[in-house]
Amino acid sequence: MNSFIKAIIVFNDYGEKRYVKLNEGLNVITGDSKSGKSALLEIIDYCLGSSKSTIPKGEVTKFSSFYSLIFRFPSYSLFIGRKRFEDTGRKQMYLYRTSEDLNPEFLTIELFSEENVLSLDQAKIELSREFGVTITDTTEETDALRKEARPSVRSMTSYMFQHQNLVASKFTLFYRFEDSIKREQVIGQFPIFAGWVDQHYYNLKLELDELLKKKKRTERLQQSYTQATDKIKARLLNTFKRYYMLVGGKLDDNISLQKLLQLRRELPDFTRESYLSEEMEHRYNELKMQREERKQLRYDVETSISNLQLSHGYGESYSSNLSSLQATLNHSINLQEHYSCPLCGHNVDEINDKIVSLRESKQWLKKEIKSVKGHGVEFHAQIQKLMIRKNNINEEIRELNSEIFKIESVTARLKDKKRLDNEVIYARAAIDIECNTIEEQIKSLRNSNDTDSDIDNLNAKINGYNLKVTYAQATTFFNTNMSRIIEKLDFEKEFRPANINFLLETFDLYHLEQGTKSRVYLSEMGSGANWLACHVSLFLCFLHFFAIQKKSSIPSILFLDQPSQVYFPEKNLIGGDKPHDFQKVEEIYKTLLEEIDLIEKIAGFKPQIIVTDHVGGLDIEGYNFDSYVRENWRGDDNKFI
Repeated sequence: MNSFIKAIIVFNDYGEKRYVKLNEGLNVITGDSKSGKSALLEIIDYCLGSSKSTIPKGEVTKFSSFYSLIFRFPSYSLFIGRKRFEDTGRKQMYLYRTSEDLNPEFLTIELFSEENVLSLDQAKIELSREFGVTITDTTEETDALRKEARPSVRSMTSYMFQHQNLVASKFTLFYRFEDSIKREQVIGQFPIFAGWVDQHYYNLKLELDELLKKKKRTERLQQSYTQATDKIKARLLNTFKRYYMLVGGKLDDNISLQKLLQLRRELPDFTRESYLSEEMEHRYNELKMQREERKQLRYDVETSISNLQLSHGYGESYSSNLSSLQATLNHSINLQEHYSCPLCGHNVDEINDKIVSLRESKQWLKKEIKSVKGHGVEFHAQIQKLMIRKNNINEEIRELNSEIFKIESVTARLKDKKRLDNEVIYARAAIDIECNTIEEQIKSLRNSNDTDSDIDNLNAKINGYNLKVTYAQATTFFNTNMSRIIEKLDFEKEFRPANINFLLETFDLYHLEQGTKSRVYLSEMGSGANWLACHVSLFLCFLHFFAIQKKSSIPSILFLDQPSQVYFPEKNLIGGDKPHDFQKVEEIYKTLLEEIDLIEKIAGFKPQIIVTDHVGGLDIEGYNFDSYVRENWRGDDNKFI
């Protein structure tokens, strides 16, 4: 996104201010230690809605009561302000949007007024909208345990900031990634910040998830419905038989479920002859007979289970006895084939016969123990099958009891009121209710084809975003440009030619060895110069990438805090040559300037790079370093505050 920070401004309670003017392109703030350089990044972070203030305690915090930024967009300016955290800064921020090109020299504390104040949460939402983030919900699962975090300016800072303790770290590349949840958010929201997806995309994903879950539910229902068709038919058939019993008719037991559903509209009417019918008594006796048959069958199954359990107990006891014999036999090991008398030397046949018998018994015992090992499993399997059979019989008996009870209830009501026609009406209503329920189930199963069609349509719309191809193209962009940039920096010869790879799915970085094709991750590379080169090349790629994305919401801003820290540049010429470390620092700044020029040529505007550092007086071929220095805080009285 074409935007940059025009100024960083702090006010005290009396309206006095200190500020740093910034431009597009490279901005260098140099100076001694403790001059306030590192506080600038923390002030920017605080003004972008940080949940706490990490501005270093000292002269800056003693002076400042109000912190603010001026963001410049192509057609307007945005003032962002926040009081110190100890006051109302923990809960509030100030936003002021104007078409004027705001100048920090003329700004006053009056911008911190009630008409510009917002709650911290609302301010972060408004800031995100200013940068083009309009997505409010990225949840993709309907039954997610927690709603996904809303994309905000806070996640953007991971692409913009390289703190002093981060810019050359071998352990982590990104700000805020020490928090695993924030790490997942930043990685997951990358397509949003790149401008590849919108709210409609996540709405489609959510709708697709619901349809897929619905399809699974339907498939489970279809499976259970298919398995339970006979039971459903039997229950419905009983309901019909009660009706036919009341009107004196008979119903074929072999009628199909489909014909039963059709029959509900062709039921025989109640007539005078219905009072004379013996069908109710016949049906009642038939059900009682079926119940007795099921009870007898249950008794047979229970007897089989009892016998199996008893046999299993005998088997367990037998196996235990065999194991005891095995233990005894293990202590009866003879080391000789035969025994002879120690006095006369003759063989002792009685002992030798016992040796042979003992060996034969041992072999038999081994075979017997082996044969009974699997019997326990077989017993359990058979008992389990019989238990399932018993449960099914109990279910059938309950169904029969229910039918018998219903007939008995009808009989009792008839004795009381002598009105058979009312019972017929109730029975017809029961048929309608059960038929309606079954037809709804069948209808939902038929609608599964419509669900498949809807899923295909949603997948087609989601695939229209072409994320797989876009990710692949972006990966190629990062790998190609990182390898190109890092060749300009102080990257070890051992890893040259550089083959740097960055995984957009996990945000992991590694060098791919040419010969072995093995991966060398950042933490496995030695030397702070290598770590710095990887950080600088990666974040210059992010700066370039977001600048050329038409719908990107990431401001084209990169803040590097003291990138020269891995070197010790002293501009003392020895024999007319620059010290090695000094040359390497100049290479860093030349690379920054060259990448700014390249991005401007492609994107049509200059991105902003802010660097706070100790260095000064660099001699960079083709560039005037001093023209990029915005502040030079050296000397006792020359500081930010």
